[in-house]
Amino acid sequence: MTRILLTAPFSENHVNSFAEFEGCEFVFDADPSREMLESVDVIFGNPSASSLKDLKDLKWVQAASAGVNPYIDQPEIFKNGMTLTCLSGAFGQSISEFVLTMVLMLYKNMHRYRDNQNACLWKDEGWQESPVGKKLLILGAGDIGTEIARRFRPFGCHITGMRRTVREIPEGFDAMITMEGLDEALKEADIIACALPETKETINLLDRERLMLLKSTALLVNVGRGTLIDCEALADILAQGRIKGAALDVTDPEPLPADHPLWKQKNAIVTPHTTGGSFGHLKATENRLFEICKTNLERYLKGEALLNEVDPATGYRKTENRFS
Repeated sequence: MTRILLTAPFSENHVNSFAEFEGCEFVFDADPSREMLESVDVIFGNPSASSLKDLKDLKWVQAASAGVNPYIDQPEIFKNGMTLTCLSGAFGQSISEFVLTMVLMLYKNMHRYRDNQNACLWKDEGWQESPVGKKLLILGAGDIGTEIARRFRPFGCHITGMRRTVREIPEGFDAMITMEGLDEALKEADIIACALPETKETINLLDRERLMLLKSTALLVNVGRGTLIDCEALADILAQGRIKGAALDVTDPEPLPADHPLWKQKNAIVTPHTTGGSFGHLKATENRLFEICKTNLERYLKGEALLNEVDPATGYRKTENRFS
């Protein structure tokens, strides 16, 4: 009997579908005790990394997220052979729609008009812009980056992606660079969409020096991890009007403190790390999350390789058996 702990808030229909698996016992606990964790073979959810230390019988954790850096930061949890998989491939629709929405809002001054509405102010905010024909740079050309490219392709944008290694140029992109070409690409980009995970290589990648490379007309959208950007430097640059605007669903730190200067920037939009549209946000995403978990459970019970297995050494998915 395989004992599986569900800590993620799956819907009732999805829970009932899990119950159809023979040879499995499912337990539901959003805040499991140490005793509970020691009694299960598999976890679907995001228990704290520290709680997984020295669990000798835990064989597999299916994280309920695409990012898994808290687990990678504590490599000792893998010493007993635990396998970690993530939910990459489930969030492309919701996140790419967010990026497009933010770009249009900033280009059309919708954030300013909303501020004016709240102030009961009838005021024309002047010139607007369009994404048509713009140069779009997508940092992180995985499934989320690819979905972002698809959303902008109808606008005739020239789309450059950045990834760790250039194997080929995926459909939807016009060019692909590695980290070595980042500085020159930042100088040319009209729109920069950030969809990178948190790794040693990406922390503070967009520091003050690199942010200063951006055009005065550039838009910056971050939907990856907040640690990618020096948020203090970004607030300064926005306050000085050195770029057109920024939209951040992730910040450093999180939550963003009430006294942080980013809150007060009129050319910035800040949302509380919700654009992934996971549980309780977008039904289409919930269904994809369940599809990955269900498929992986079928594979696990058959002794097959799991989808989206994470390499503990890099924090990225292994190249084989990716869900897309």
